[in-house]
Amino acid sequence: MNCRQPMNDSINYYSLGIILGILSVLTESLLIFSPASALAVTESNLDNENEEKDNSITTLTTIRAKLNLNNIADIESHDRIKVVGYLNGEGQVSYIDLKETRKKTTQVQQQQSSQNLNVDLKFNQSNYISSVMFDDEYFVCAYILDNKPVDKTNLPIYDCDEGNIGLSTEKDTVKLFFTMKKYNESNTFYKMKTKLNSIEDQIPEKIKITINVPVYDAIDIEDMNVVGMIKGEYQIKTIDVQDELNKEASKNEQISVPFTFDRQTEAGPIQPGDMFFGCATSDEFPNQNSDCEKRILKNLNGFNTICARKDNSC
Repeated sequence: MNCRQPMNDSINYYSLGIILGILSVLTESLLIFSPASALAVTESNLDNENEEKDNSITTLTTIRAKLNLNNIADIESHDRIKVVGYLNGEGQVSYIDLKETRKKTTQVQQQQSSQNLNVDLKFNQSNYISSVMFDDEYFVCAYILDNKPVDKTNLPIYDCDEGNIGLSTEKDTVKLFFTMKKYNESNTFYKMKTKLNSIEDQIPEKIKITINVPVYDAIDIEDMNVVGMIKGEYQIKTIDVQDELNKEASKNEQISVPFTFDRQTEAGPIQPGDMFFGCATSDEFPNQNSDCEKRILKNLNGFNTICARKDNSC
């Protein structure tokens, strides 16, 4: 019995050595072949993560509004400027604190006669309604805001401009307060109306605007966004075109979209002479995805209409 025990121990140690040798060979094989496989998986995961990050980055179109403050009388006495724009079914608003801007102006700039500001409005190049394309129309307006009673002898100062997207959709430019032509036209009409009668007694609490959109050349489209804007206030409605066309009122292949605005706005009460805009946007429209038109408000107690897309054809 005592002689056999060492024999068994030696056999066990010998077997154990063989097993350890096999495990060593297998481990070395795994180390040789596994890095490439593991690296491939890691690269694949990184690629997926980078792709997800790239897809999450929204491409933007920038509309730059250049504001010439030299043409605004007593600009030092005003408080803020409200900038409003519309493109591709979306609206944007930006505010300029004139007092804060004056504080940041350097002494050298104060000695110069030029007072210009740039405001960038950024819009999504694509959304669920449309994608920005060459020649799409947009509008940008700027309104002077004051923390004091409105001067009833004149309309509050404003300016608006329309534009078309250029060949490069990255940045387009409009100029505001350079000619003051639109404001002078509005102010002249306002003064004429105030001479004829008392406007204050006739202005209702709500102002109604209707945007007419001809769709006879696009009767198969599904959805469109329609915007109404006046005095810096805008509303956007998404319209189910097929549903509207099925209504008896739209058998002429024209869709009427009503908007109701509160009379009181940040820029003072809506008055005769104020300019309003109407735009229609859909990626299923031929030629242009977005089209805008403008008019001067003349009727305070009824419906003021504007025809988007086809201008005076409706």
